[in-house]
Amino acid sequence: MKYVQLLQVEKIKKPAKILLMLLGVMALGVNTMLAQSGTPSSKATAAINTTVGCVVQSTTTIDTTLPVSCRDLFSGVALDVTADHYVTVMSSTMKVSNSQSIFVSPSLVTGLYTRTLVQTKPRTTDNSGTSTAVAEGAVYLRAIVTNLSTGEVELGYPAAVCNDATLGCHAVGGSATAFGVALDTRVQSLTQSLSQCIVNDLTGVQIGTCDFTLTTDLLLQTTSAHTYNFIFPNVGVGVYKIDIQAAVDATATVSGSGTAVGGAAYGLGSLTVESVRLVHDFSF
Repeated sequence: MKYVQLLQVEKIKKPAKILLMLLGVMALGVNTMLAQSGTPSSKATAAINTTVGCVVQSTTTIDTTLPVSCRDLFSGVALDVTADHYVTVMSSTMKVSNSQSIFVSPSLVTGLYTRTLVQTKPRTTDNSGTSTAVAEGAVYLRAIVTNLSTGEVELGYPAAVCNDATLGCHAVGGSATAFGVALDTRVQSLTQSLSQCIVNDLTGVQIGTCDFTLTTDLLLQTTSAHTYNFIFPNVGVGVYKIDIQAAVDATATVSGSGTAVGGAAYGLGSLTVESVRLVHDFSF
């Protein structure tokens, strides 16, 4: 077979330079062909998520049982966590045959758990006793597209233009490049002050003392489903991997005597991806 092919090349007398150029083009296109082989062009794709992930932060200065339990992806399950604290929850692959845009629409069920309890007693060293408990929980979302031929990664709009001054944008893990959109957030703060208790007689002389304790407990728990649309304008021809990544964050602080629990979770979800042709030279 090789001998016949050599005879054919000799018979048509192609210049060696052209042959080398063809070989070079073929070598450059190997990765693209491998990435695109077996992936037909498509207009839409979809995926679902059935995995539950959550994070909980708690602190207490009171002997209190903290009734919070959930499956923790960050320590209990072998999933990849990015350096900026995101986990891929849904993925799909799409081959784009023309220079088009990609619309990505993930939906995700989220849950927040916040509990704040404070216990305040009269102080003898100043005029009041104050305790504060703060609990926070949040779920953030972003979409990224990876060109399987070049390895180039692109962050979907509007997260791609997020900054600290925009409501709904949040840099997870304190990284300026880790922006996601706020899918669900809550801050719960409970402060309690109790004045000092003094009993005086008619002459103004203290003749007794009083002792009382005031305890206030506030708990909020919500579950909600959210959808967000991400846009990747004017992507080129190629095979792309679309990843939906979620990050959960929780904090809990106590000043004085109290308990604070902050938790956030995500679960059931779905993803639809569609390639569309926008108006000519579209840009944000």
